[in-house]
Amino acid sequence: MLQTQYPFIDDQGISHDNLIKHWTDDESKTLLQIETGAMYDEAVDIYPCPYTYQEIDKPEEDPDEDPDNDPEEDQEETGEPNS
Repeated sequence: MLQTQYPFIDDQGISHDNLIKHWTDDESKTLLQIETGAMYDEAVDIYPCPYTYQEIDKPEEDPDEDPDNDPEEDQEETGEPNS
């Protein structure tokens, strides 16, 4: 379920009247920012918030799209082409 916290209370216990936090309590879900299409696990925005959020299923990770697996970067590090 989509959750909000206003005012936002940070890790030091300080309340911020100008901020609002959004998150989901379902680990299989993520937040979709409607206006931009960006996805977040949690979002902290100015208050009043100019954005709206929807809870959606987390996208499945594509093993071919591993951001840590860049063949060109590996070649630069080793000087050898990857096969």
